[in-house]
Amino acid sequence: MNQEKEWNLDSWKKYPALQQPLYQDQHFYQETLQKLRKLPGILNFEEINKFKNEMIKVSKGDKFVLQLGDCAEVYNECTEEHWKEKFSFYDSMGQILNAIVIGRTCGQFAKPRTQLHEKDGTLNYRGDLINSLSRDERDPDPLRLLLGAHYSKKGIDTLRKYEGKQLWVSHECLHIGYESAFARQHEENHYYLSNTHFPWIGDRTRLCEHAHSNFAKGIYNPIGIKIGSSINKNEFVNLIKLLNPKNEDGRVFAIIRLGKNKLDKLKDIINWKQEEKLNVSFFLDPMHGNSLEKNGYKIRRIEDIMFEIQQFFNILEQSNEKPAGLHLECTPYDVSECVENDEDIDPKKYTTACDARLNFRQTRKIVIFVNSLLKKLKKKQQ
Repeated sequence: MNQEKEWNLDSWKKYPALQQPLYQDQHFYQETLQKLRKLPGILNFEEINKFKNEMIKVSKGDKFVLQLGDCAEVYNECTEEHWKEKFSFYDSMGQILNAIVIGRTCGQFAKPRTQLHEKDGTLNYRGDLINSLSRDERDPDPLRLLLGAHYSKKGIDTLRKYEGKQLWVSHECLHIGYESAFARQHEENHYYLSNTHFPWIGDRTRLCEHAHSNFAKGIYNPIGIKIGSSINKNEFVNLIKLLNPKNEDGRVFAIIRLGKNKLDKLKDIINWKQEEKLNVSFFLDPMHGNSLEKNGYKIRRIEDIMFEIQQFFNILEQSNEKPAGLHLECTPYDVSECVENDEDIDPKKYTTACDARLNFRQTRKIVIFVNSLLKKLKKKQQ
């Protein structure tokens, strides 16, 4: 991929950047970014290129992706012990599907928020990269960026020593100053993001006239884009063309997050793709469109998640499209955050830093369900 001549490491700064923290000491913030830019890249180009070759197989319909992990990673769980448990969990789920496994890990430290403040006026928690869960430490702190870099490297180093199947890592490309500090150059024309294999752009920051997409267009890594119900044809078509102007395999993946009651929009999105002959594959995120509140807790219902998965498979099959991946927020631990059959949450087991996650049993149930759908699809295509 020859990156566009007008793109450079700072060209995104000409565009509006949404969901960015405001640092009180801008000089200290810029100094911190300079320190990050001087660090060695965490991943090298060969590792990114190897991942891209795997994702080319996904674009061609030959492989399926299972992307899974925490809603928001917290620094106090960034230990070798925790990562090994999570890698083993991701690996075991991937083996059920014989899938390419991508963890939401080793860098999923920042979260977009609908509101800047909580109801009482306290700044919202925006991920450990930016501020703390502790209500006394909600001012954005540039030093947390250095911790994020440290823990990403530590996690990826742990992954390199993992003895199971090849796993890859991903996180939301949200804090644009931080992310751009990890761009590294390979030879003359290739810049790549060195702190993750698979960055994705969130539904709140995906507009093609904004900073995140204009940064990502110059990065060699495969790119995910979260697609919510507010998207229209012009936004979708222009965004895919911006990120994948040469219509390459392995470049761009739409992560559909509509919710169980809004899946008619998927039919429109598929039509837009097919009308414009765009090379983009579809993952499903059945979590984010199905969030509810119960007794003061953010929850998700297993029935809603499974219904959306079933409908996703049905709609794609009717449109002669192949499902390319599944994106789940989950944990290997025995949490009580997602519910089934209207059961109650156990407050002692509600430990998420942000949104509700599936526990081990719930994740396994959903993955086995998806495996049955993939097998049925394969039989029909034989």
